[in-house]
Amino acid sequence: MSAGESGGSAQGGDDNAPVKFMRQMVSLDYIAHQSPLALAFDARLAKREIPGHKCPACNLVYCPPKGFCPMCVVSTGDEDEVMVKDTGTVTTFTVITPIQYYGQEERGEDYVLANILLDGSDQTIMMQRLGDIANGDVRGGLRVVAVWKDTMDGAGMGGAIEHWSPSGEPDADKAHFEEHIL
Repeated sequence: MSAGESGGSAQGGDDNAPVKFMRQMVSLDYIAHQSPLALAFDARLAKREIPGHKCPACNLVYCPPKGFCPMCVVSTGDEDEVMVKDTGTVTTFTVITPIQYYGQEERGEDYVLANILLDGSDQTIMMQRLGDIANGDVRGGLRVVAVWKDTMDGAGMGGAIEHWSPSGEPDADKAHFEEHIL
């Protein structure tokens, strides 16, 4: 066999043979396990409380809690827990137009997802649904408040909060949130 010739596939078959397909039903069950930190966060959300962790070195507050400060690489725990408000400022947003697929008769309405800097936090919470406002009226600096669900129906903010609505407060000054603009 010369240097340029192949001796077949790695499994001993002919590289030029037609590909054969086998039809088979494969079913997988997944179980997602939440970390103890995520479970504790969800337990507080169920009580309509929003906890964060305050870094003992730099005093930055992260919500949801991470269990460490990504800036200082310092562990955080229960002793570093602080409560964050359920009000905040829209930093950035996008209007989502649901994709139409072939044969679809109904059409979903456009909606807004926003990044929100919660009062008392130094990090934005991302991809939060806005409601009770026309899409064209959403803007950076808009002050919002959480509209809580009657009962928690999932994990994280989306399981506890229906959407965020304008609070009626004046818009925040851009200097307040500009370092959080993505």
